[in-house]
This record gives sequence, C-alpha cells and structure tokens, in this order.
Amino acid sequence: MASSICQNLIRKVWRSYADDLGKAPRTEGIYTIGFEHSDGEVEYMYVGHSINIRRRLQQHKRQDSDISEFVQEQFLLDGGQNLRIKWKEEEDGSCVEGLYLDCMTDKLGYWPELNRQDGNRCM
Repeated sequence: MASSICQNLIRKVWRSYADDLGKAPRTEGIYTIGFEHSDGEVEYMYVGHSINIRRRLQQHKRQDSDISEFVQEQFLLDGGQNLRIKWKEEEDGSCVEGLYLDCMTDKLGYWPELNRQDGNRCM
C-alpha cells in the first residue's frame, strides 16, 4: 500500500504553494512540500500526514517547526514562488506516513531534508 501511495504521489504534477493552496483538499492524506531550483528540478523537502491537508499546509505558514520556518522564509523572500506542493488523499494515512518516507528515500535516493522524524507506522 505505501509503495503505491509513494509512486502515485511521485508521479503527480507539482503545484504552486503560493497559487494552488486553495485547491488542496480538506481531507486526510499524505502531502509533500518541495523547492524548485533554478534548473527546474524540484527537491522534496518534507513529507507529512494530516487529517485536513489544506489546513495543515496553511499552518506551515505560521507555526514553529523546521519545515514551517522554511516555508515562512520562502514566503517572505519572494511570496513562496519556488515552493511546490503535492498530495494524495488517503484514509488512515497516518499509518503509512513512515512507510511512505521509506519508499520515497528508496525511489528518489534521498531523505527529505526537513523531515526530522521517521513518521508514523501502525504495525
């Protein structure tokens, strides 16, 4: 299950954090935040789970955590123009958050820089 979530989310098109936040669902799922570099490559910075994806992405703009501080700095710098988001709606997503992080590390070859914990697992 986590592998299919991982593949599905990796294949999704990145959306602009600044312009498309309002399109994020108010449902449970796994989401990721990326940073688009000048060469057009998007680096996965963070993967998380939320029971309300849109609300959680909005919270990152004002809370105190490594990813939230990064998001806030980017919005202050240029309105968040290089921040990207994707999500996958998923019931019981908290049970696969850690598995997704493992899958992402395997598929992309790196751990998202701003993920400080291994994520939840319900095993």
